[in-house]
Amino acid sequence: MSIKRTNFHFIILLVLTILFSPVTESVEPSELQSRCQNITAEQRQMAKMAGYDVDEVCSSLGDVSANKGDSATKIQTVLPRGVSVESSSRGVIGETDLKNAAEQNLGERISKSDFTAENGLKRYGYDLFAGVPTTFAPATDIPVPVDYIIGPSDRLKIQLIGKVSKSFDLEVNRDGTINFPELGPISLSGLEFLEAKKRIQSAVQQQMIGVKAIVALGELRSIRIFVLGEAYKPGSYTVSSLSTMTNALFVSGGVLEVGSLRNIQLKRRGKVVTTLDLYDLLQRGDTSKDMRLQPGDVIYIPPVGDTAGIKGEVKRPAIYELKNGKSLATLIRLAGGYSANAYPNASHITRKGSSGFSTVIDVDLSQAISKKTKLKNGDLVEISTVLEELEGVVELTGTFHRPRSVKWRPGLKLGELIRSAKDFHENTDLNIALIIRKRMPLRELSVLHFKPREVIENKSDAAITLEPLDRIIVFKSYVEEPRQSLDKELGSMAAYRKNLEKIYQSQSDESFVGVLDTAEQNKQRRELEELIEQDKLRFKMLTPIVNKLKEQTAQGQLIRTVEISGNVRFPGLYPLSQKMTVNDLVLLAGGLKEASYLGNAEITRRDLSDRETATIQHINVNLADQISGEDPFLLKARDKLAIYSTPEYRERLSISIEGEFRFPGEYEFRRGETLTQVIARAGGFTSMAHIQAAVFTRVDLKQQEAKRLEELRERMREDIAVGQLEEAAAGKSGGVKDAESLLNALAETEAVGRLVLSLEDIMTGQVDDIQLKEGDRLVVPTFRQEVSVLGEVQHATSHIFNRAWTLDDYLEKSGGLSSRADDSRIYVVKADGSVFLPNQSSWLTHQNEMLSPGDTIVVPLDTDRIKSLTLWTNVSQIVYQLALGAAAVNSL
Repeated sequence: MSIKRTNFHFIILLVLTILFSPVTESVEPSELQSRCQNITAEQRQMAKMAGYDVDEVCSSLGDVSANKGDSATKIQTVLPRGVSVESSSRGVIGETDLKNAAEQNLGERISKSDFTAENGLKRYGYDLFAGVPTTFAPATDIPVPVDYIIGPSDRLKIQLIGKVSKSFDLEVNRDGTINFPELGPISLSGLEFLEAKKRIQSAVQQQMIGVKAIVALGELRSIRIFVLGEAYKPGSYTVSSLSTMTNALFVSGGVLEVGSLRNIQLKRRGKVVTTLDLYDLLQRGDTSKDMRLQPGDVIYIPPVGDTAGIKGEVKRPAIYELKNGKSLATLIRLAGGYSANAYPNASHITRKGSSGFSTVIDVDLSQAISKKTKLKNGDLVEISTVLEELEGVVELTGTFHRPRSVKWRPGLKLGELIRSAKDFHENTDLNIALIIRKRMPLRELSVLHFKPREVIENKSDAAITLEPLDRIIVFKSYVEEPRQSLDKELGSMAAYRKNLEKIYQSQSDESFVGVLDTAEQNKQRRELEELIEQDKLRFKMLTPIVNKLKEQTAQGQLIRTVEISGNVRFPGLYPLSQKMTVNDLVLLAGGLKEASYLGNAEITRRDLSDRETATIQHINVNLADQISGEDPFLLKARDKLAIYSTPEYRERLSISIEGEFRFPGEYEFRRGETLTQVIARAGGFTSMAHIQAAVFTRVDLKQQEAKRLEELRERMREDIAVGQLEEAAAGKSGGVKDAESLLNALAETEAVGRLVLSLEDIMTGQVDDIQLKEGDRLVVPTFRQEVSVLGEVQHATSHIFNRAWTLDDYLEKSGGLSSRADDSRIYVVKADGSVFLPNQSSWLTHQNEMLSPGDTIVVPLDTDRIKSLTLWTNVSQIVYQLALGAAAVNSL
């Protein structure tokens, strides 16, 4: 009983050892296999009683052993070229630092320059071998074919299942047999693996009843071969007996750029057994010549043969090695054939001649005989590309809903392409359109005009016969409103761009951030810019045509263009079409503007018929007759048509009346009308009107004022630069900073265009009345009771007007003057915009009489501290005066 208990504990211990022992550390797999083989039937039964199936546990032992090999760190046998490794004393390259080298260089790839010639083409096929061998150890991860011949040193893994569950790892002896336990030797020499497998299974089935055998190849024998010639790493290599020529090439690092890919030889016992063409493998997947290696085989890589490059419209542009057939057709086939954009009719070959220079040979590859052209070493073939320019089409451009190209056919009529107004955008000019025609063979331009409206109505223009490469241009019609908005907004666009320039110049200066517009303003500005581009669309489409007409004009001839100016929507230079009349040119220019003078138009014509001198002729035509078509006048090259406006006509004259009027608003006026007349039409003033503080602005004054401000800014910048130099020379600082702050204030000051006037005197007739101009604006604010104090005082503020107070009283109530104040230049800006200086009036005796409600007392800076800033006083007065005027206008 004690013996059985001992055996029971032994089998349980064995099972637990198999299941839970770390095989790699405590028990070797061979020891466990020996224990499984020696288990008796009694021990097997005892394990079964304990709930363990010994056969199942032992059969899993092979899997555990296999996992051991898988868990081990595998070392790469090939790394990217450029990795620096060294060979150890065991003949293994980079054995010590191989893992680190692999991790550091795994992401590297071979440089393009390694396989690229001076013409930019890669050498075909060489980037297949972009690796370098890291070890001479045999490669064992090659699949085993079923026709593998069993030989000495091969190992077979045999697992028995059934009544007996055992696993064996048996080696083939030198005599070609394996020693199978309990069965004896079994001869396998010279047999294919499939035959050897059947022989072992048959022997087991015959001699061991109820037992089946599972046979697999284990570790295979190694062989030594040589890779010589133009290999990346020539030498002797130990490889698996399953290795083929390509396996050996990969392990050796591949072929150098000077080696041949098409003539790799396998030599056995001094004779060439086969020749491997890697192009067959790369392009057709043909491995029929990739023979399996035997011990002592030599793989020889000879130098590369003749090569030729091909570029352009082929699928694989590269440099190819030529073999046997050196025809042009062979090279094109190696390159994968033509691409979709190829035009082989105009190809050429660049060839290096014996004279030391290169030459070009033109070939038409659409001809079969050209494809038989023999190539020479170093030839470069270029396959041309199909041009983007269309041929045999008619092009529809402009405001078509579907701008496109239509295939031309003989007899194609214009009416077949334009059938309805639905073919165009809504804003299409149906009064005039152009056909740009290219006359063959020189493709000289000629211009025809037609009326889309008549084509739609199937009138005469619908019968115009089109020719190949005709281009039909339909224009956008003119809209009055956008043009008016353009005229009004161009000034704000210029101001906006100027503000952007300030921001770019100031860079980190945050004082200019306020000039940026809001999102809504930016949106409006983008719409305005888009409108400007649309407005120029007609000229953008015609400018290339006009330039082409200028280029093709023969010497001594006039350019076939005409010009129109005056009261039309799109004045400018236009191409002269065939049989163009005055009315046609007017329509091409967008038509007449409002109130165009129909009685007379002038044509200026140049005459070069006399070679000695050119003459200019002025021809008057009745515009009304031309538009009606009663007496059409044909135009000639370089004619200029001038369209006049009706005398004394103005599109619109208006003045804006704002503030304390009974009927404020915008009033139109006739030429010569005065301010008092418009005020009377507006119902006069309200009871709260502060007539003495009226602000009158004028557009042309604003433009002049803006120009003077810009001149003043430039002079101030010069003075500041001089002041900086003087302060640097004197070792002083501080004064120029005040000047720079004043310059910033001047830069932010905008022109107002205010005209100083005494509205009270005008209304009473004491001074002359004002004749109005377009864009004038009159603002009468609500009565103001305060007097403001600005500038260099302790506290700039406003005070209720007090008749008893003098100037000093207002200054004292504002805290008095600051240390930087110039008390000798204190001035008063009156409510009507006029300025009074104390040194030019009886100020000291009548200070209280000169102050009135709405006035502003200004205390300027002391400019004598910086002598170089001679404009300081004028600048400070202008800044304050403009600021006060703008504040008065914007206070409503």
